[in-house]
Amino acid sequence: MLKWIRNYYVGEDVKNPGRARARIIVGKFVPGVYVVTLSDNPGNVLEILSTAELMQRTVRMICPPVVGIANGREGAIRMVQEIVEEVFRETGDLKIREYLENR
Repeated sequence: MLKWIRNYYVGEDVKNPGRARARIIVGKFVPGVYVVTLSDNPGNVLEILSTAELMQRTVRMICPPVVGIANGREGAIRMVQEIVEEVFRETGDLKIREYLENR
């Protein structure tokens, strides 16, 4: 089961984000939509996954918490950049995981 942070980010160009989230939760493919997640890898902070990857039950089961959904890979990359900038602007630090978990 996918975990979502409270107040997750939604890309500006995601059409009908509620429907997209519902489809992602049940394991359906949402064309062109990517999710940004916290990373389980200590060397990374955030990861970008396609909804095609989330169709696999095992991936959904071990997927770290979702912090945002975006339209297209480029949109997901922009979202990661915006998250990092927001965290630095608000805290003066780059403790992204702590910021997102307590947001």
